Amino acid sequence: MIAGLLVSCSFSGRKSVPQSPLKSAGPRFQEGPNASLFFYTEGIKSGLMGADTALSASLFRQALTFDSTHAPSWYELALLYRNQPDKAIPYCRKACQLDSTNVWYGSLLGQLMIGAKEYDAALKVYNALLKLSSDNPEVYFRLAALYEMQGQPFQAIALLDSAETRFGIQEQLSGMKRQLLMNVKLYDKALKETNSLIANFPYDETNYVALAEIYANMGKDSLARDAYRTALELNPNSIPTLISMNEYYKHTGDNLAFLSSAKKLMLSDEIPLETKIRFYKEITQSRDFYRDFFFPISDLIGSLAIKYPDEYRITELYASNLIAGGNLEEALKLYKNHLLSKGEPNRDAFNEVLNIEAYLQRPDSLAKYSALALNYYPSDPQLYIRKGSVLAFFMKDYPAAETEYLHALKYAQEDTLRSSIYGMLGDNRQNMGDSRSSFKYYQKALRCDTTNAVVYNNYAYYLSVLGQQLDLAEEMAAKANRLEPGNATYLDTQAWVYFKQGRYIEAKNLMQQAMGLDGNSSAELMVHYGDILHALDDQFMATFYWKKALDKGYDAKEIEKRLKSVGQP
Repeated sequence: MIAGLLVSCSFSGRKSVPQSPLKSAGPRFQEGPNASLFFYTEGIKSGLMGADTALSASLFRQALTFDSTHAPSWYELALLYRNQPDKAIPYCRKACQLDSTNVWYGSLLGQLMIGAKEYDAALKVYNALLKLSSDNPEVYFRLAALYEMQGQPFQAIALLDSAETRFGIQEQLSGMKRQLLMNVKLYDKALKETNSLIANFPYDETNYVALAEIYANMGKDSLARDAYRTALELNPNSIPTLISMNEYYKHTGDNLAFLSSAKKLMLSDEIPLETKIRFYKEITQSRDFYRDFFFPISDLIGSLAIKYPDEYRITELYASNLIAGGNLEEALKLYKNHLLSKGEPNRDAFNEVLNIEAYLQRPDSLAKYSALALNYYPSDPQLYIRKGSVLAFFMKDYPAAETEYLHALKYAQEDTLRSSIYGMLGDNRQNMGDSRSSFKYYQKALRCDTTNAVVYNNYAYYLSVLGQQLDLAEEMAAKANRLEPGNATYLDTQAWVYFKQGRYIEAKNLMQQAMGLDGNSSAELMVHYGDILHALDDQFMATFYWKKALDKGYDAKEIEKRLKSVGQP
């Protein structure tokens, strides 16, 4: 059909000559019996000269307008479009129809059909090629691969047996046969095949790797390890060998050997960095594995950090490992070294420096690096929030903290973030003793985000502390608990509201839930529970929880005042 379409532009009588793009530059075209050969030759020359595909294709098509049976032109068109199998296959099939004995045409058609996943059709093509070119090992190889893909491994093995009879031991064909034998668990035959390969190619380490894999599948671990050792002796830096060994150690549970071989792979330039990062993340996913093999894992990531000192992703992994080992200062140094990467600020590195300095409770350093970060990111609301938190929690400079929170509000775009900032402003105003302004900020926060459980909770708590609008406080506390059920702090707030309302039994029930969730770790919850028990006239247990709170660091004067109220020293 395609040939017919291409020929349909001709008519009876003298043929019109298609305009050649090479008319002015190439040899003069003369109409005649060799016209198709002329355009075919020009197409070949165009391809050799590196011209675009469209020009070459145009020349081959012009050749076919003069002779639609010119198989080489059909073949060249197929070659031009070989990366588009659906387009190339009709061209190549036409060439094969015109010259069914041409091995080149048949080979290309088979490859195109594999590319198009037309495996049944490809099988027919390669079986035909086998008759035409029975002395070509590549045909056997591809045909065997097709049989395997079609779920016919024994047919593939039989074909490779016949190839071995014809050609003798050939590494590619024998290697494929060995793998097929392993796939169908014919390990004894695979072992025999591998030993034949070793006899013929004694210095190829891949044959010893295959031998090791066969022994591993047969459960003969000592022989497998001997084979791996021989492979490494032949080529100590062989990546395929190391990969196979690494998988072997992984499956046998020899984790120290697994990590040792992994380190060698990690230090190889042949393994992509992305693969190394992915591998490290995989082996550290399990907390138990990470804990049990912390030191060899630390050695592995430390070696990577030395190999890639300027790669921030490796620095992050190494710093995380240092932090897990309690070495925060070294991790901090690493992050500080990456604050400026190739002259550009690194936002993630700044974040990590600020996080560690905050954890170490060093307000001066926090203020220094917050200010430095703001030089590079003057419109980043998170940095203003962090600076405000330093001023509020460490320096107790609440007016200065409010200034920073207002700066953050100026640059915050999302309502959820604006709600959080208003909540911080409200909390900060409570610290300044200005409840009225605080509640206004809380109201603004909830207008921005009606799901801000933190603001609901804090609003309710401070109302209850003041003993004001307790019905509103109850509503706020209940909303916080609906939004985040199972939060010990929010349950404590609602219990405290009940306490202020005189609903002591309800308060006690909620506080018991809060204490259970908290694991008896919060001194404030213990004090509140003691106060509720005191209101219920259970002085013995009230005293017990007040004293426990004192042991956990609660304000001694407050506890002393409570104990005196019940006649305790």
